[in-house]
Amino acid sequence: MGVDDRSSRLNRSSVPGGRRRFLRLSVGLPVGLSGWLANGCSSPGSGGSTRTGAGPDPTAAAGDAIVVPKVNGGMNVHSLRCLSCAPTDETIDPALVALQLSAVYELGFDGIRIAAPFGDRNTFLSTVAYVRAARAVGIDAVVLLADFSGFTLAHALHGDESRPTVLKMYADVLAIPPEPTAPALGGLGPKGVGRIAFQILNEPAAFLGLPPDVYVQEILNPCFGDLGRIDPRIIVVSAAEVGNKAGPARIRAMLEAGLETTTNRIAYHIYERDVIPLLPSHVRAVVWVTESGVAGIPQHLPWVRDVFPEIRAQLPDVLRIFYYDLFDSDQGVYRILDIQPAGEGYRAVVESTELHDYWADKVGAAAAGRPLVGFSTLIPDVRAYFPTPADAAAFDEAFAEATR
Repeated sequence: MGVDDRSSRLNRSSVPGGRRRFLRLSVGLPVGLSGWLANGCSSPGSGGSTRTGAGPDPTAAAGDAIVVPKVNGGMNVHSLRCLSCAPTDETIDPALVALQLSAVYELGFDGIRIAAPFGDRNTFLSTVAYVRAARAVGIDAVVLLADFSGFTLAHALHGDESRPTVLKMYADVLAIPPEPTAPALGGLGPKGVGRIAFQILNEPAAFLGLPPDVYVQEILNPCFGDLGRIDPRIIVVSAAEVGNKAGPARIRAMLEAGLETTTNRIAYHIYERDVIPLLPSHVRAVVWVTESGVAGIPQHLPWVRDVFPEIRAQLPDVLRIFYYDLFDSDQGVYRILDIQPAGEGYRAVVESTELHDYWADKVGAAAAGRPLVGFSTLIPDVRAYFPTPADAAAFDEAFAEATR
């Protein structure tokens, strides 16, 4: 995906319960598509940190402008569908979807990683909008097939009868490529749209108590085979293990269980610098670091600027790194942006300004003075990518069959 073909996770002791809660985030204010402006992350007069200069220009003539260069790797995005609403509320606020995706696009990321939990119908359906819209502007989507509460999906993927049904539903709803929003989007999928990847579970030993060999042989391997038959265009990504010093031994156990022949991409998580030399440096597959980051705003820029190159230098098979994360509910930890109500819409306030500017400067350098097409020009109304009644019916049918 993206860059890779062209060339402890959160420390639970320091942020108690944090990342598990982030990944389950299902967070409704009135619908309003006023969120993202081409000159930065906040509306004029909002009090947020506004960026100017290299940003997309919505007034640029289509013949003169280019899409934002994809120069900054991948980003973890949570399926934010509403703010402060109950889990049973089916709201998907288009302003929140557009706000996050416009940030990803305008900061030059070539991929998003986003969870589509089987045990949470409303979050699953909101993920559909993110995946389809991202791919339509040339951004790859790594869809994390994982529940962060309960064992519903793990049980379904373990069962020989339920697994093909569940995977076919994921493929039917999420894997069909959308039409491109413009020519020359730079994506590696059909007509330049983004590609689709399915990551099978998340940190299986930590979240599910699955031993590495059981995960590889009884979950990943059969999923790899089924998905290849369902749609060979789907890139299958293995689960990573924790990004602290407990992770490398589990990864090596996965390799001993046959990991290299059961997936298209091997995944690592890296949240501690000392983990890097402990991870297997050469495998027979492309490696993606699907989560990497550091807690604390002052450390964000040094981590991306200095540690990301160190990862690539010490682990030659790593060809893509996804930063953790764009937005979550905890101030000053991992997130780049805060999202706040603003009138009937929202504003995105840059919290990690140095890292944000680092990424924006790379986009500006790659653009070399050429005007950039804004996200709202490519997607004036993100509701065009929302889940349909047929999508909901497909989910309900698969869920009923898998859990009967």
